[in-house]
Amino acid sequence: MLILAAVLLPLALLPLGRMVPTLGTEAGALAREAAVAAAEVAASLARQGDASRSAATDPAILVAALAGAPPPGGTRLAILGPDGQLLASAFGEATAGGGPFLTAEHAVAGWPLRVLAIRPAPPPRNGLLPLGAAMAAMLSLAFIMHRRERRARLAAASNERREALRAAALAESEAQLRLALAAAELGCWSWDEAADRVAWDAQAAKILGWCPADPVGLTALRDCIDPADRALLDATTARARRSGDPEQCAVRLRTASGTAPRWIELRTQATAGLGCPTWHGVIADITERRQAEEQQRLLLREVDHRAKNTLAVVQALLRLTRTEDPVSFLPRVEARIAALARAHTLLAQARWQGVGLRRLVEAELGRHAAANTVLSLAGPGVMLAAVATQPVAMVLHELASNAVRFGALTQPGGTLSVSWSVAPAGWLELVWEERLSLPATEVPPLRGIGGRILEATVQDQLGGRIAREWTPEGMRCAIRLPPSSLRPAPAEAVV
Repeated sequence: MLILAAVLLPLALLPLGRMVPTLGTEAGALAREAAVAAAEVAASLARQGDASRSAATDPAILVAALAGAPPPGGTRLAILGPDGQLLASAFGEATAGGGPFLTAEHAVAGWPLRVLAIRPAPPPRNGLLPLGAAMAAMLSLAFIMHRRERRARLAAASNERREALRAAALAESEAQLRLALAAAELGCWSWDEAADRVAWDAQAAKILGWCPADPVGLTALRDCIDPADRALLDATTARARRSGDPEQCAVRLRTASGTAPRWIELRTQATAGLGCPTWHGVIADITERRQAEEQQRLLLREVDHRAKNTLAVVQALLRLTRTEDPVSFLPRVEARIAALARAHTLLAQARWQGVGLRRLVEAELGRHAAANTVLSLAGPGVMLAAVATQPVAMVLHELASNAVRFGALTQPGGTLSVSWSVAPAGWLELVWEERLSLPATEVPPLRGIGGRILEATVQDQLGGRIAREWTPEGMRCAIRLPPSSLRPAPAEAVV
C-alpha cells in the first residue's frame, strides 16, 4: 500500500497542476503584459515631445498611446493618474461578467502615470479523473499512516502488557521464593569476591547470630565458624570454584566454651563474571537435625545392644527350663519370651529411654489377674532405665506366674499388693505381697525354676537383692535395685 501511494501521488499531482494553473503563474504573465504596455505608452508620449506633457491628461492622447501596445486577447489596459484616477482605457471588455479578475500595475517611465492590466481569472479545466486520483492517493496515504500509527499504538500497548505480565510474574516468583525460604528456614547470602564484600538477609543474620553495622568480607564470615571446621569450609569453596557446580558442607559455629555446638549447612555456587566470580548461597540451621541424627545413632546402638541382650536372656531361659516337664516346657518358655517381647514393645514406644514402673506392672498383671482379685498398686513416679526394663519385666512375670499357680491369683477373693519407693540413697525398694482367701495347705518350693530365674535376674543381672517368704496366708517378696536401674522422669500419680 505504501509503494502504491508513492507511485499514484506524483502521477495524480501532475495533471492537477495542469488542471488548475497557479495564481502566481497567471499574475506573473499579467505583470509582464503591464510592463510591455507601460513601455509602449512611454515611447509614444516621448515621440510627441514636450507639447504632450501639457496634454498628459488628455484621454485621446492616452488612448492613442495605449494603441501602440496591444495585449493578448481578454486583457484590458487602462492608464491611471498620480492619484489613481482612471484617465483612459482600451482593448476588450475585461469587466464583463461576474467572475474573478487578476490585476497588475506598472509605472510609465518618465511620466506620473501607471498602466493597469486587468484579466479574468482562468477557469479550471474540465475533467474529474485527475482530481479523483489525487484524492484517492491522499486518502490511501492517510489510511496507511493511520494504520501505521494504530499498529504502533497496539505494539506499544502489547509491550506494556508484556512488561506488566513480566513484572507480575517476577513479583510472584519472588514472593514464592520468599515463602519457600521462610518455610525451609533458609537464609540467603552472597559474596562479591572482587570487592570482598559479603551480603546476607535477615534470616541468615538470625542463624549466624551476627549482624555487623559495617560491610565485611569473607574473613569475617569465616571467623564465625569453629576453627576445627574452617578447613572444611575452605575445601568446599575450592571445589565450587573448580567445578562451577553447587557445593555444600556442614560446619559448626563458634560458640562459648561449655555450650552445646550449633551446626549450620552452607551451600554455595560461583557465578563467573568479567573478573572475579560472584558467589551466591543459602544457609540453614541444622542443629536440631544433627542432634536427632546423633540420637538416632545412639538409639540404633541401644537397639543392637538390647537385641543381643534379649537373645542372651532367651538362651538362659532355655537352659534353665530344660529340666522341667517336657509337656509344660513349650508353653512356659513361650510365656517368658512373650514377657520379654512386651517389655521390648514398651521400650520401643518410649524410644529406648526407659519405661515407667507402674506401666510395666499394669501390663504384666493385666494378663493374669482374675475379675474377683483385689489388686493394689502404690508408689511414686519411677522410670526404669532401658537396661533394667526387660529384667524387671521378667521378674514381674515370674512373680505373677507363681501367683497364678500357687498364690493369690488361684483363689477367688485373693489380694495382691505391689508397692515401691525410692530410698534416700537412690535404691528402688519393691514389695510384692499376696494374701490368700483360704490358708494354704502346703508351701511351694522356693528353689524351683522360677526362683532360680528371679535370683539370677535380680542379683546377677541387675546387681540387686531379693528376699522371699512363704506363709500360710501368702507370699511376700522384697526386692532392692541399685540406682543404676532408674532414670529421672515426671512424677506419676500415687494410688
